Amino acid sequence: MSRRQGAESFESKKKIRKQSKIDLKRNKQTRSIRQSIILACEGTKTERLYFNDIFSELENNHQIASSSLVIAKHHHTDPKGVLNDLLDHPDYQDFQHKWIVIDRDQERTNGGGHTLDNFNTALSKAKSKGIRVAYSNPCFEIWYLLHLEYRNTAIDRDELNEKLESDFGYKKNELFQQGSLSDAKNNAKRLLADHSSFNPANNNPSTTVHELVEELEGFKTGE
Repeated sequence: MSRRQGAESFESKKKIRKQSKIDLKRNKQTRSIRQSIILACEGTKTERLYFNDIFSELENNHQIASSSLVIAKHHHTDPKGVLNDLLDHPDYQDFQHKWIVIDRDQERTNGGGHTLDNFNTALSKAKSKGIRVAYSNPCFEIWYLLHLEYRNTAIDRDELNEKLESDFGYKKNELFQQGSLSDAKNNAKRLLADHSSFNPANNNPSTTVHELVEELEGFKTGE
């Protein structure tokens, strides 16, 4: 082999090694970005218990690093405030998946609940910032009920909680693991299809929590 050919071969191998390092770094960064998610939740306990349980399973099975699963600090219990909790989290933009978990929870005569404007503003502002919304109407507990049965008639928060407590032994602010996750996802999708139009504020009952759960399930397979 001539010196010239040897030099060209050396340079060629050098370029290949350099490109391989770049590709390896890019692949690692892509995996890191793909497998990261941040949530902000309206509830102080119920939603956090539920999603922390999923996070723990992912971490224990070494399917994602604990630093890639974050629930933002809780400061607000209204939809707009929950969105602000997410936006106030340092470096929230660096997470590939960004979600808020909120309730429609109409204002009630005995106190509590949120205004229609508060809920709808959170939806529109989240969309404008590329943040997805796992909403529940009337509240997160509809997701629990769908694990156990299909329901397409309107129900308020108090009635829903009373039904879960009396029929299924649900206790507020404790992790509820009864029923079938597969049924819950199918029932949630069926509910959305049953409504004549997609109107989160008016579609009682309905929820998109299944969309967030399915995204988390994707981490198990690296999708």
